[in-house]
Amino acid sequence: MNIGKIRSDFPALGNFVWFQNGGVSITPAPVAEAHIGLMRELLERGPMHIAYPDEEYPRRERSRERLAAFFGVSPGDLALMRGVSEAFQTVIRGLDWNAGDRILISEEEEVALLVPCLHLRDLYGVVVDKAPLVDDADEQVEAVVGRITDRTRLIGFSHVISDSGYRLPAERICAAARARGVVSFLDMAHSAGLYPMNLNRLGCDFAGILSYKWMYSPYAAGALFARADRRDRIRVTYAGGRAQDWVDFRRDRFELKESTERFEFGPWSWPLVHAWAAAVEYLTCIGLDAIWARTVVLTTRLKRGLNEIPGVRLITPLSPEQSAAVVGFNLDGWQPLHVRDALRKRWRIVVKAFNTTRQGLRASVPFFLLEEEIDLLLHALATLASEDPGRPSAGSLA
Repeated sequence: MNIGKIRSDFPALGNFVWFQNGGVSITPAPVAEAHIGLMRELLERGPMHIAYPDEEYPRRERSRERLAAFFGVSPGDLALMRGVSEAFQTVIRGLDWNAGDRILISEEEEVALLVPCLHLRDLYGVVVDKAPLVDDADEQVEAVVGRITDRTRLIGFSHVISDSGYRLPAERICAAARARGVVSFLDMAHSAGLYPMNLNRLGCDFAGILSYKWMYSPYAAGALFARADRRDRIRVTYAGGRAQDWVDFRRDRFELKESTERFEFGPWSWPLVHAWAAAVEYLTCIGLDAIWARTVVLTTRLKRGLNEIPGVRLITPLSPEQSAAVVGFNLDGWQPLHVRDALRKRWRIVVKAFNTTRQGLRASVPFFLLEEEIDLLLHALATLASEDPGRPSAGSLA
């Protein structure tokens, strides 16, 4: 892997030290140029699907095929969406809920999963159960499976928890859900694009996928994955102008598509979808195995360094089998927002501060960072740890 060449594809790196890829990724030049070219084409040639349908519709099929192949599934297993939130809403609104039914999530789900579950609670009296996060794969499986009851209708969880960085043993949890007749949904916002993945082998019934974090495509596109043998578990709630196989306008009859595309109700930006397919090609050319190996090297360096700084507490599991590319931590005595702002102003380091079920900071570690950038973050945190947070030093934020 030629890191210097790859970094030249990210001119935004000249503005900051980028540890916020888990929010929205910076976009590599080949992918951005593909998107720019598509928008220029729209300007110069007009709406492609109307003016040049013989060009545009085959291109749309090719983009679907590229995305599907990246995840080891067939094109008919994916429905285009605007993100994980829409994919999750499609699944939970496709189930019938009664008072006392239960939905099981992790204790640290972010709003894309948490708010819809709480909304079900308020609308229908659904009980929202939460499983704790455990730094042990066997105990993590038991923590989830042990909370399944005969009223549990759905297990929904993030493959990688957004802020604390725990990576859950998805295959085992989804297999246990299936054995008990419970629908499973996987939020892949922080795992898609990091390493080779076959969604059917992963075992989830449904999954939500994003284009703009670890897949390096412009904001924003997404998809819903539905296993072919499980998609009938949910009904189509929003039957829009993309879901139909055919329509008889005179007799007011229609038929939905057999594939997962039955859940599409668009519209969305096709240039963004095509750019996402270009990002798939970009990542494939670099090599997902190489990307993951590099990610493990960098995150391990960061986590071990954090453990050596007095006053810093690592939140994310050290093991790469139970984590991914986001690293959560705390700095004793400091408000996370103050740490975030000091890092940005004094060292041009961009991280996320969070205050959800716990407070902390999150460093997202894209594979193209340099070891010296990891060390710079560690140096900056060690410097802050040595200072009085109530009396900022010269040059820091008050």
